[in-house]
Amino acid sequence: MPDLLAARAAEDPDKPFVLFENEQWTRAETAREAWRAGNGFQRLGVAMGDYISSWMPTGPDVLRTWFGANAAGAVYAPLNLAARGSYLEHTLNLAESKVLVADHELVERLPGLSLPHLEQVVVVGGPSPVQLPWETVAMEEVLDGTAETRPELPRPVEPWDDLSLIYTSGTTGPSKGVRAAHAAFWNYSNCFVLPYVTADDRYLSSLPMFHTAGTGITYSMLRAGGSMALNKGFSASRFWDDVRRFEATATIVIHGMVTFMLNQPEKEDDADNPLRTVYMGPLSQHEEFARRYGVQIYTAYGMTEVPVPIVSDLNPTDGKSCGRAADPVHYQLRLVDENDIPVPPGTPGELVARHTLPWTINSGYKNMAAATAEAWRNGWFHTGDQFTQDEHGNFYFLDRIKDVIRRRGENISSFEVETEVLTHPLVKDVAAIAVANPDVHEAAGDEEVKVCVVLEPGGELDPADLVEYLEPRMPAYWLPRFVEYMDELPRTESHKLKKAELREAGVTTATWDRTKAPKREAVS
Repeated sequence: MPDLLAARAAEDPDKPFVLFENEQWTRAETAREAWRAGNGFQRLGVAMGDYISSWMPTGPDVLRTWFGANAAGAVYAPLNLAARGSYLEHTLNLAESKVLVADHELVERLPGLSLPHLEQVVVVGGPSPVQLPWETVAMEEVLDGTAETRPELPRPVEPWDDLSLIYTSGTTGPSKGVRAAHAAFWNYSNCFVLPYVTADDRYLSSLPMFHTAGTGITYSMLRAGGSMALNKGFSASRFWDDVRRFEATATIVIHGMVTFMLNQPEKEDDADNPLRTVYMGPLSQHEEFARRYGVQIYTAYGMTEVPVPIVSDLNPTDGKSCGRAADPVHYQLRLVDENDIPVPPGTPGELVARHTLPWTINSGYKNMAAATAEAWRNGWFHTGDQFTQDEHGNFYFLDRIKDVIRRRGENISSFEVETEVLTHPLVKDVAAIAVANPDVHEAAGDEEVKVCVVLEPGGELDPADLVEYLEPRMPAYWLPRFVEYMDELPRTESHKLKKAELREAGVTTATWDRTKAPKREAVS
């Protein structure tokens, strides 16, 4: 990343690279901001190989932190904006960051957490509203008087050095931190972005910089020689205005975003926009979307651990397939049974992957040797996702083997939801499952969280009271939309939970829906 920043700034310093809501940076300004932040972090004591946690909305300070961390030879470890409680504590401790760069509106969630590695909090956007038990400095102080030249390092940054630590949901345990090397981002751009853009393109991303897509697309456009537009988040009513004012030619839409946009009133000038290419995942009403907005569409499959091994051609005709192998020469893909034996075409199997070049998939889970060994067993990375493949090489996603809920583009660990629900004194047993989001098109693949709860004998608990109890304990996107009380959960003779049976039942007449419950008045 630092070499790429330097090269782009040298070849065309005045070409715009990133447009924010209220400012823009040229290539030279982007490099200069990275060098200033990197020198500032070094002055705080950040050493090569350290992790810098970042916790803030998308904006200039996110890129300062990310690019500055990499310029200092450190690793960018962004946190989900919704993080709070035990999840926030766990992810910060997993990174072992000595420095956290955080928005002033979020830091009030920090007091009371056990964070033995944290030493300094760099606050952006304004002063901290609460007293923090760590050394606290403003970002302006970190940048004040720093050199605008590239930070000096004890050795060059290599392709196998970690660029980022991105968190992904656990299935039988807490969330994991995925180590991604600079080479993994190189692979991501080769497969997912570079085949579809040129140096003349501007990519609009509404996704946050704590997801692989947000960081990966930004890195990819730097490699492509193009530019980025980073808005303040997705809004169906504002999206096409953003496309036009940023003059964006490429973008990404996922899950319910498609339904929300198509549900907007149709306008005569819908297709009168500069957008040329759209990644859509999964495909949902894609032909209608392409016709209405005058764009070309492609789809793909990827995950935080595996940079996009499957992509489609532009304007795919098979709406059920996510494409073919993105790089069949170097990216090796198989569908295997439970013993890792390849299955014949048309037979469901787990997707496993490896690459002929080292460090291009993932470098394991930070401080989780057992989970890394399990995922990488027999020399292949196991995705936990089930597919079929036809005789022409087309892949068809079937289901997740792992127990993860996918809501609004966020992966949610059922284990972590269950852990928090079980802390309620009236809850005896619980199962968190995914149910289809009834408010979006089925093909969008968006899910909601449902918890099936068994109360202690004689216990009575209003579902709204349960959700209210959970609100300060978990990220907002984890909060169950649906709650159903049961006398007991279905289990096998060996006491294994039958989640498939609960998922098949879905939303029943006995299920409480948070979105349809009466609004409660705030207690003063």
